[in-house]
Amino acid sequence: MTNECLYDAELLAGLKSGNQEAFTHIYRKYWQRLYNAAFKRVKNKEQCQDIVQCVFTSLWDRRGEVNINNISAYLHTAVKFQVFKQAVRSPNTTEFLEAFEHIITSPVNTDDAILEKEILLMIKLWIDALPDKRRKIFLMHYNDDLSTAEIAGKLNISRKTVQNQLNTASQALRLRLVQLLSLLILSSFFSR
Repeated sequence: MTNECLYDAELLAGLKSGNQEAFTHIYRKYWQRLYNAAFKRVKNKEQCQDIVQCVFTSLWDRRGEVNINNISAYLHTAVKFQVFKQAVRSPNTTEFLEAFEHIITSPVNTDDAILEKEILLMIKLWIDALPDKRRKIFLMHYNDDLSTAEIAGKLNISRKTVQNQLNTASQALRLRLVQLLSLLILSSFFSR
């Protein structure tokens, strides 16, 4: 076990017993890292500060309830969930989709593997349920990275039709993702 792991284990033991100094050390050690992780997902300084503050407030409030083996993984997962919560509340769906894209494409810790599988399964099921033409256009655009003009040419349809199909699919996906993330947030809340 490395010195850093031993130090983190000592801090966790102190945190669990309510030691304010141990909490302060954790806060100082991880605040900037968590802020940077949040900023990669949500490009808004105030929101990122709020996200990190919520993570640390929750850590302190739940210090006696949760069993943490890896403080870094725990805190980074907590940041992801706070980003989820911010995204669900955000009326700006573009910001939401960017945040969600960063979440599902970011390196995943073993603690996040189940969450990632569930999200990817839900997206796959949603894509499979699309009408044939819309699914084909959606996959050509997002999987094959083809422009609307290229898709229109390959499918021998108008560019406007491609744009309409993509807009319809994107709006439906946003709605499904908001529903999925709301369920995940609720389930994480009730499993505390």
